[in-house]
Amino acid sequence: MSRGEFTVALVGRPNVGKSTLFNRVARKRRAITFDQPGITRDLVAEPVEYDGRRFLLVDTGGYMTGGDDDLLPKIRGQVLRAIYESDLVVFLVDARDGLLPLDKEIAGMLREREKPFLLAANKVDVKEGREGVSQFHALSVERIFSVSSEHGTGVSDLLEEIVARIPARNGNVEEADARAADLPRIAVVGRPNVGKSTMVNTLAGFERVIASEIPGTTRDSIDVLVERDGRKYLLIDTAGIRAKRKTGDAVEIFSVMKSLESIKRCDLAILLIDGPGGLTHQDRQVLRYILNEERAVVVAANKADGWNTEEERRKAMRAIQEGLEYASFAPVVPTVATSGKGFPLLFRKIEEASANFRLRVPTGPLNRMAQSFLYAVPIPSQQGRNRAFYITQVGVAPPSFAVFVKDRRGIPESFTRYLQNKIRDRFGFEGAPVRIVYRER
Repeated sequence: MSRGEFTVALVGRPNVGKSTLFNRVARKRRAITFDQPGITRDLVAEPVEYDGRRFLLVDTGGYMTGGDDDLLPKIRGQVLRAIYESDLVVFLVDARDGLLPLDKEIAGMLREREKPFLLAANKVDVKEGREGVSQFHALSVERIFSVSSEHGTGVSDLLEEIVARIPARNGNVEEADARAADLPRIAVVGRPNVGKSTMVNTLAGFERVIASEIPGTTRDSIDVLVERDGRKYLLIDTAGIRAKRKTGDAVEIFSVMKSLESIKRCDLAILLIDGPGGLTHQDRQVLRYILNEERAVVVAANKADGWNTEEERRKAMRAIQEGLEYASFAPVVPTVATSGKGFPLLFRKIEEASANFRLRVPTGPLNRMAQSFLYAVPIPSQQGRNRAFYITQVGVAPPSFAVFVKDRRGIPESFTRYLQNKIRDRFGFEGAPVRIVYRER
């Protein structure tokens, strides 16, 4: 969470409607909501603007005590960290259930930490909710905001009180917001349990997202601001992507959808795989998602400490590189997410791939290079003889080249890959996809 902007954390016990309220205020389905306690586990943040004022809204997991679940202490830790880092807390309760002991415990915890909070009684759209609001006066708060997260009742009153507490902005904060919008966005993607959240936590320096040996622990896509060698990045931790036929309940399906959306909004994807386990069919499927979105990509072969000898490591790395096939332009870096081993090389490759993603080649050198392999050779075509007249770069992110031809119909995919390889042989573009389009002169 950025300390350069006013931060508001949604806190409460499980299933009181925090994520539904978060989505309504953020005006997008950024957090996963489902009628099942404990869906939200990690912190999900989204910038919000209301009445001309901006703040960062943070959704948290349901605060619970007791129980045998190993994840509960981690979830509580996340909630406490969100409270500590926020400027204001919206304490959400379920008016239909009335005042429960856990609500009293949370209110006491906020007061012990001297954290300012607003009490919002949710689910007043039903008779039981409206009648239950009065019970919360026992918490000795000045005002109770009666709201319906699902229908929006009373939410504007709550937002007006939030923005009234935001201090006046200054130029430095606005400049910081502008710089944050330009940060490189890097999605950490892969199949379940390859170490994505562990990698993000090691880079962040603390347990920003919950990491566990239990596959599927991460359910939302989480944005984390990290700094490396004086350079800032926005890392997007994602849920593990599994094959559709292996995807379980609706919550997991939504989580995978969020992961695929994260690929769309990133500049570069780190495809994290289990190095000793090799490149699997599902790893290749995730790679196809990245290539379909034409994003830069670096492959991190994680758990590299699982190789017993250097020869074993070299052999496995060679097999991974060969297995990338049409994505052979992607560099492969061995890493150990738990310790950070391999991270310096990983970030050098990220920087190179990011630069190549926006690399522009002058038309003169491009056409001189094309004389030998493009203009002098007929293009295979089902429509008969075809030829190219001219090539020029027409865009970046990804690097895009237009080839002017006699007839753009029926040009085989193999010829496109041939052109891409020739361009890479001369200009590099390691880690970045190369787009080829054909235009008739």
